[in-house]
Amino acid sequence: MIKRLLALSPLLLAILPAAAEARPQDYAEGQVWQYATRAQDAGSLVKIQRIEMKDGRPVYHVSVVGAHFAGVPEEGVLEHLPVSEETLDASVIRQVPATPAFAGIAIDADIAEWHAQNGGVLSGSLAQVLNNVDVMLSAQAEPVLRSASTVNS
Repeated sequence: MIKRLLALSPLLLAILPAAAEARPQDYAEGQVWQYATRAQDAGSLVKIQRIEMKDGRPVYHVSVVGAHFAGVPEEGVLEHLPVSEETLDASVIRQVPATPAFAGIAIDADIAEWHAQNGGVLSGSLAQVLNNVDVMLSAQAEPVLRSASTVNS
């Protein structure tokens, strides 16, 4: 469900303002990073799955594990987020060894859909992106919650 929302949501594919103090990094596919998380996502990690060029700029196709979303009891996995270099610069803290938490995440189909949809590239911090996911999930859950309360009254 989260993957579909991300692929189709104009809210998340909107360009967010980049952080003012970006620092240059050497990014490569397969790297796992700690990043400046929201309080509820402490310990969450991001992995660079693929790097490609779009309109002369690098696009980093990343996965995030260990995020927490309102109304979702288990930790969330965002299999595919297309982010800018500025997003990584504004977010990553330090590189860490690869972890089994990312095992089994395959994003080829997601990237193909992103290309087919002529998807956008997210900017801003990863924490801002995850806040937007929370907003979307809450908006999706509201009609369900309303209809359930209507049935019970």
